[in-house]
Amino acid sequence: MTDKTAPNANPSEMTPPGKDTASNTGRGFHHLGAHIGFLLAILLLAANMRGSIVGLGPLAEIIGTDLSLSGTQLGLLTTLPVLSFGVLSMFAPRLGQKFGLEATLLTMLLFIAIGQGLRASGAYDIMVVGTIILGAAIAVLNVLTPSLVRRSFPTHVALVTALYTFTMSSGATIAAFVSIPIRNAADGDWRWSLGVWAVFAAIAFVCWLPMLRYRHVGAAPAPVTRISLWKNVEAWWLALFFGCQSLMFYTGTAWVAKVFIDHGISEAEAATLLTLFNVFGIPAAFGAPLIYSKIANKKVAMLVLHIPLIIAIPGFVFATTELPYVWAVCMGLGQGSMISIALTLVGMRGADPQTSARLSGMAQSVGYLFAAIGPVLFGALHDLLGDWQVALYFLFVVVAVQLCASMRAGSAKKIGAD
Repeated sequence: MTDKTAPNANPSEMTPPGKDTASNTGRGFHHLGAHIGFLLAILLLAANMRGSIVGLGPLAEIIGTDLSLSGTQLGLLTTLPVLSFGVLSMFAPRLGQKFGLEATLLTMLLFIAIGQGLRASGAYDIMVVGTIILGAAIAVLNVLTPSLVRRSFPTHVALVTALYTFTMSSGATIAAFVSIPIRNAADGDWRWSLGVWAVFAAIAFVCWLPMLRYRHVGAAPAPVTRISLWKNVEAWWLALFFGCQSLMFYTGTAWVAKVFIDHGISEAEAATLLTLFNVFGIPAAFGAPLIYSKIANKKVAMLVLHIPLIIAIPGFVFATTELPYVWAVCMGLGQGSMISIALTLVGMRGADPQTSARLSGMAQSVGYLFAAIGPVLFGALHDLLGDWQVALYFLFVVVAVQLCASMRAGSAKKIGAD
């Protein structure tokens, strides 16, 4: 029986070797085992998309001391991946189109293993090379995974996006939590804390090999997909929304603890508040797409999902030490929701999977370039003016722009369909 759920799909694009093309229209598989296999494969991708990057953060100080690195040299190791996301995201759709989604994603897992292995070498120059390779590979995963979700689960985009965003956030939190214990268990050798993620990526690579059975080679794009997304107003609204939420997340990750400390909160408590910021983003990342899909009026849905940020930002700015745990939790809920919704929209708003991939490349390119600028600008405002107040006002501007952009980004109109 022919699957009717994806009328735009090309049957020849997703057919396993030796299978009848007509019986594989739309998704490339019909059996429950294949669905589960693809879902697990997507979750493996997600688990590798943040953990290997975040795991460096808790080790930064000891790495800088051991290798006698300047602040600039150490900052390069944490900034290069985000810059790679911004610069390279726009090229990822071409890789998926030329080599197929499964083959491209499989290769990126291998590059993550290689890049993280180089970062675990302990030699700074080699670590920089490894970081560039790692960032480039994750940039491709970031862009092509929403397209894979759209193509493989066309009627369950919100649910599958919720699951993989949940897994991505969980991987980041686990990485931050286990980095120091692994270093301690290895007699203070921080290279083991980085190397474990190379092993995990290698395991994921092996597990992904069976996915080549459903190799998807992009067909020549139809005329509707040849429009320039860079000239499409709707695409720009989505890119602006993605950029604002990325900037808010990376700025918060970089500076929330420091702001709390400078307002008189102890380092230990500030670290706890930053942990809460990240931990509460996990359930929010899972729940937000489901909430969004249940509310018919998408502008109302966006307003509802922004409520935690509407509570958190004024409190964080004007009453930093009054209810700090409330502000940290609300910021975590708000930011976890936003990244998940941004990825859901990237997967849903493209007129077809190919357009979704290109839209993902554009939105993430803009978004991560914003993200790389945000923490630097926030810190520069503090250094220039000698306090945090004006820098914190900057957050109001970003959230206001984000809310406005989200109202347009959530439009039901398919991008690339006109």
